[in-house]
Amino acid sequence: MRIAVVVPALAERDAIGTDAIEMSAALRRLGHEVRLFAATTTMDAMTEVFAPAAIDAFIEGGDGMVIYHFAFGWPPGVEILKRLRCRRIVRYHNVTPPEFFSGWSEEYETACRSGREEIRTLAAIGCELYLGDSPFNVDDFRAAGVPPERTAVLAPFNRLGRLLETPADLSVLDELSDDCANWLAVGRLAPNKGHLDLLDAFAVYLDRCEADARLLVVGAEDPRLVRYNEAIRDKVRALRLDRHVRFLHGVDDSILKAAYLVADALISLSRHEGFCVPLAEAMALGTPVVALDRGAQVWTIGGAGLVWNDVDPAVVAASVERLRADPRLRATLRERGFDRIASAFAPDVLQARLATIVESLQ
Repeated sequence: MRIAVVVPALAERDAIGTDAIEMSAALRRLGHEVRLFAATTTMDAMTEVFAPAAIDAFIEGGDGMVIYHFAFGWPPGVEILKRLRCRRIVRYHNVTPPEFFSGWSEEYETACRSGREEIRTLAAIGCELYLGDSPFNVDDFRAAGVPPERTAVLAPFNRLGRLLETPADLSVLDELSDDCANWLAVGRLAPNKGHLDLLDAFAVYLDRCEADARLLVVGAEDPRLVRYNEAIRDKVRALRLDRHVRFLHGVDDSILKAAYLVADALISLSRHEGFCVPLAEAMALGTPVVALDRGAQVWTIGGAGLVWNDVDPAVVAASVERLRADPRLRATLRERGFDRIASAFAPDVLQARLATIVESLQ
């Protein structure tokens, strides 16, 4: 079968781009003819990407399938799904509610509002399947009127295998593998990610548990979120954390892996996540997780981390202290994490699930 995988903007290291690229590869292994379509791309010439205008000719009537990766408002995507007479899957990666950006970025607030409104537009088209990264994502389309039998869950395809195979940066390992606690946060700097709460919790840890601890913040700064970036740095100064907090922007896989390996815990206090790939990366590398029960995080972790209902800086600090003091707990969470990856997020598991989904629509 011919399958068109459509992404508004395609980038390899982006979680959505990774899912689209690896999903396409899995579909080819299953014997399908697959092409990637994107309005913009930063991929190198080794990856063939086609313009959306070429989708109709590729599908040729109703015998094909289109998988549209939806994470923000993109009217051409709506028109593609309305126009094509073939089997249609909306692959939903979640759209952050606009209120998270209120007071931080009018541009993001407007874009997210548009994206959330497009959920109902896409639901009304009546595609054959609405495929979420998590049950949390699927709930958005069920709330918009999509029947449960037209929804399904498939965790995102990922780069865990490459991260596991990549040698860790030795200089980072040498520098940070001492007796000091290492807190780790991974993800772009955005208001829903909870960095301000993280700094409060880390300050409590420094005050009550260990005065020489470090916080590693791995994630890109978005120039459209200048106010939020400034708020983070203002809080670092106000709490006198300057010598303890390290911002790591644009790191490669070797540095990222080293950061996971030296970390006592990955801390995710995000208030809205459709899946949260760093949680899976941490579990794959044996790094304990401390997270907030918001969005899809508790589902992604699947019992392999310490998850709390509310943001209490003292509780978060105490969680890291307990993990450092209790090797049995660390070992238990590590094994649970490995099991979660093997049973739910491994490439062969995802490919088998995808095969079943595609076959059900043929």
